[in-house]
Amino acid sequence: MVTNLPIKAKLKWAEVEAARNPSEKIRLMKEFLSLCPKHKGTSRLVAHVKHQIAVLEEEILEKRRIAKGRGPSRFYVEKAGAAQVVVLGLTGSGRSSLLVALTNANPTIGTYPYTTKEPIPGMLSFEDVQLQLVEAPALMEGSGDGRGNGFQIFSLVRNADGIVILLDASKEPLEAYKTVIRELEKARILVEKPRGRVEIIRLSHGKDIRLVGNPRLQGCSPEEIVRLLKGFGIQSSIVRLQGTVTLEDVENALFGNVVYKPTLVLANKMDLPEAEKGYEELRRALEKTLPILAISCVTRQGLDQVGPLLFQTLKLVRVYTKKPGERPSPVPLILRSGSSVSDVARLVHTDLYENFSYARLWGQNAKYQGERVGASYIVKDRDILEIHTR
Repeated sequence: MVTNLPIKAKLKWAEVEAARNPSEKIRLMKEFLSLCPKHKGTSRLVAHVKHQIAVLEEEILEKRRIAKGRGPSRFYVEKAGAAQVVVLGLTGSGRSSLLVALTNANPTIGTYPYTTKEPIPGMLSFEDVQLQLVEAPALMEGSGDGRGNGFQIFSLVRNADGIVILLDASKEPLEAYKTVIRELEKARILVEKPRGRVEIIRLSHGKDIRLVGNPRLQGCSPEEIVRLLKGFGIQSSIVRLQGTVTLEDVENALFGNVVYKPTLVLANKMDLPEAEKGYEELRRALEKTLPILAISCVTRQGLDQVGPLLFQTLKLVRVYTKKPGERPSPVPLILRSGSSVSDVARLVHTDLYENFSYARLWGQNAKYQGERVGASYIVKDRDILEIHTR
């Protein structure tokens, strides 16, 4: 449901949106919070605004650190490989053990809670693909409100390409899963793909709000959407709507984008008593929403399936390019599922994209080897492409 904020709070948020100086934005956000009623209906909004304040404060500190030659934040991890995936879980779930079992990393595996204090990266090899796993410090109740470096952890997640949620299958994994999801939602991070999408583009001129797209509006009308936006001081904007959209979705878009991250759930410690029972309960709850895999870092059960399942969850495809008369490159280009030959050409070189004529296709997906395809052909995993220019 929408939060029904008082008019003073709505107008204050309009000031937040208009501010460009980070320090000024922080001041206005704090004033907004003082005007925002505190109850269950606004709890996620309040948590999100606090998160935005923390992110801006960290950006200011980051600039000061760099100016003084101290280097980037310890929570910044430069991306490497085909994709960056953050491993999340409560303390004792086995995140460090997973990193040791799957990658070249060597984190400290402690016998005490909260051993990991900062992100630790490692590379997972799957066939000819390298995926970067980043172990984040343990989540806890209140991480979404900033406890235990929560704001920094979720900034790391927002920058990543996907998530692994690691659970101890022997200790109420479903409850642990709900805790992780609850904290992610406070940071406006979704693990299930949303049914709709809202993008609000504010204009500096004009006096009308235009709704663009062919959405399925649920429980609201176009007039109610316009009325909601005007209540927040927005007089001129283009609002792009896709899929099934509610009034709450529109309000969420006002306070910062909700992000979706492809997620794989791993039920760890299957070698322990009670783990099978916990896993079955978890599987029944998640089987229609998220991919789940039973593993053990001790016996290595299921570990060989993590790479393939993660690659599938991230919806990635490998494309091998070749020059006429030569063998395909042994190193694939990694693209998102749904990418076209045109996207491949752009990725290889601007000249290939701008002067594209046609491509020839080899591999298991070709109707015949050397099949001629156009720029709009949607590439599939393991396609081999030979691009020709004008």
